[in-house]
Amino acid sequence: MADQINTFSDLQARAGVILARLNAAPAVAIAAATNPLLAVEHLGYQFNPDTRTGIGDRIRLGPTAAEKLAELRTAIARLVDRQVDPDDGPAVRRLLIDLGVLPCSDGEEPDTDPPRWQPGGAGPDPLEPLRDRHPVMDPLLEYRRISARRPRFAPPQAFAAILSGAVTTPLTAVTGRLQSPDPEPGTHPR
Repeated sequence: MADQINTFSDLQARAGVILARLNAAPAVAIAAATNPLLAVEHLGYQFNPDTRTGIGDRIRLGPTAAEKLAELRTAIARLVDRQVDPDDGPAVRRLLIDLGVLPCSDGEEPDTDPPRWQPGGAGPDPLEPLRDRHPVMDPLLEYRRISARRPRFAPPQAFAAILSGAVTTPLTAVTGRLQSPDPEPGTHPR
């Protein structure tokens, strides 16, 4: 049975053991740089499905941004009476079609993928011109803006390809350090 991680504190409590295991497996450590959640799961841990997204947000963006994203996911769900993953372009497209924000046509589909991170910040959000078409657009656009502050984790297929060596990265080794939570997000690189 896998060791269950229910909270970010659970992950912190296991960090020393996880880092030691990553140091003993360089291929996993390199893949962990692209998606630490999948690396931890590869080591035999299991995240609580209800808290996995929030833990990932906290690792990637820090505690303040992770809390704000959770609030925005709740606001979005409340406005549309269902859960939707704001980082999932096809799910956002279906939602916006259902709400009448986007036309239901067989023509060229508009880009609903989240803006991509790039050095210096995210690129423009393709949904910005739709801001005034439904109340859900404000929290959705804010969520996407915050989420794009840092690169997203690699998807499972990319993680597996890096782990297997089928895809190489410029990384040859990874090092890490444990640090206490920073009360001022953004003052120290993560």
